[in-house]
Amino acid sequence: MSSTSTTAATTAGIRLHPGAERRYRERTRRSLELLEQTKPLIPTGHAGGMWYQLPYPVMLERGQGARVWDVDGNRYLDMRIGDWVMALGHRNETVRDAIVAQLDRASQLGCPEWGLAYRMASLLIERMPSVERVRFLASGTESNLLALRLARAYTGRTKLAKAQGSYHGIADVLVVGDSSISFDAAGIPAGVTPGVAQDVVEFPFNDPDEAQAVLEREGTNIAAVLVEPIMGAAGMVPATTEFLKRLREVTARLGIVLIFDEVVTFPVAYGGAQAHHGVTPDLTVMSKAIGGGLPQAAVGGRAEIMGLLDPYLHDGRAPVLAASTFGGNVTALAAGIAAIEQLTPEVHARVQAVGERMRRGIDDIGEKYGIPLHATGFGHLYGMQWAPERVVDYRTRMLGDNEKLANIMLGLLNEGVYQYSFGTLLLSAVHGDGEIDEFLGALESALHAVDLVS
Repeated sequence: MSSTSTTAATTAGIRLHPGAERRYRERTRRSLELLEQTKPLIPTGHAGGMWYQLPYPVMLERGQGARVWDVDGNRYLDMRIGDWVMALGHRNETVRDAIVAQLDRASQLGCPEWGLAYRMASLLIERMPSVERVRFLASGTESNLLALRLARAYTGRTKLAKAQGSYHGIADVLVVGDSSISFDAAGIPAGVTPGVAQDVVEFPFNDPDEAQAVLEREGTNIAAVLVEPIMGAAGMVPATTEFLKRLREVTARLGIVLIFDEVVTFPVAYGGAQAHHGVTPDLTVMSKAIGGGLPQAAVGGRAEIMGLLDPYLHDGRAPVLAASTFGGNVTALAAGIAAIEQLTPEVHARVQAVGERMRRGIDDIGEKYGIPLHATGFGHLYGMQWAPERVVDYRTRMLGDNEKLANIMLGLLNEGVYQYSFGTLLLSAVHGDGEIDEFLGALESALHAVDLVS
């Protein structure tokens, strides 16, 4: 076993099935070779995204539709879709043509973008119930930080309240918390100051009464509640409508700005998760799919709050400064417009139906073999859980068996399904019934291959 495998498995506390690991290594020799070449220059060997696969990541070189190919020539059904970005699948021709046409004009301009930005803002405002004005940025982390700063400026308060187990990016204030499972950190992660940690309050996800109690106790100090309508990194765990409506009622009563992090959930419905649930936040953060495969993000919301960014409303000096060099990049705007215009209500409805069939199929396999395997999620998002209770929040998620889940994912990689080791999976608009059948067949084969069923 190489140093790469030993380190990854030990760090994660995961013992991999020896036969499945051996098969994986035999199939992906070139991936490991390239990873070892890159790691001395780049930590983890991954230039910037989410790298977590055991025993080491596959190196991909191209994609088409719902498929990707690695450097060893292996073909996969893609259930990762570009780190949750490619809602239309790979190499969508309309998006490609929009990018090429824009590159023939300019790839980046340093002036107010009057055409593409207007069109993109109009698309977001038309479909997102909370968005009256919008500002573009380059990443979800950057956008969540701007939304928090707006909330602080608007309320005159300092604290951020977020749900246990949530993930909102890598900024200091966003990674604090005993339950920040993406970092496996106890309280204050390395490099974060205690002063930052003092400004963070956590409440339980999907527990309306306890969340209300926390907010009422801390309410006079809380500027913003930041919540994912579906917790992504925690295993694609959907919020209940009751929970989100209670947050809306309590934050409105206490004068707290409610922020929906829809970086992941924007494509789950026409208008995002907020439209599906019928809950309108004060601010919404978007990224990933809105760029059509290129870096793009946005903060949108109530005109009164967004107006804090507008110097024309404040005698030439905006209370909140927001400068993002690549925010509103013209090439990303062109790609995003081409992508969003294809995400029609009919496409969303079809993807929701396909996703529901996928989740039912996973549940059926768990019942068939009498194992605690079940699915979570909504729309194009789904997670697999090996847990004694249905996963509905951070507590039930932490009851799950991560080792069994990681081995299932290793088995799926060997069966030609590309995804993460921690059980979060996604569909694009080009995944259909054939791909669902393929995945469910691969899942049964993987369960047998890692000796979890007989």
